[in-house]
Amino acid sequence: MTSKPSHRRRVLPISAWLLGVPGLACLIAGLTLLLGDFSELHPLLAESGTAIALIVSAIALLGSAAFPVALRRLANADTPAPDQ
Repeated sequence: MTSKPSHRRRVLPISAWLLGVPGLACLIAGLTLLLGDFSELHPLLAESGTAIALIVSAIALLGSAAFPVALRRLANADTPAPDQ
């Protein structure tokens, strides 16, 4: 008798979403600030390090979002030993 492998749904954990979405927002904002001059909107946007700070924050948030995904993959790969 052959048994079909069970297909588990691949859903990202909520913690990955909660860290990943702001990370992408920071990345988009940082890259936008690198490309344009937005000093008319707010004085903080005229500073030279604002874009770099947003990009570094984006990298930290996206790196933190990868941990729950990796832990979920490890938990899914951990299968119990077959009964003999």
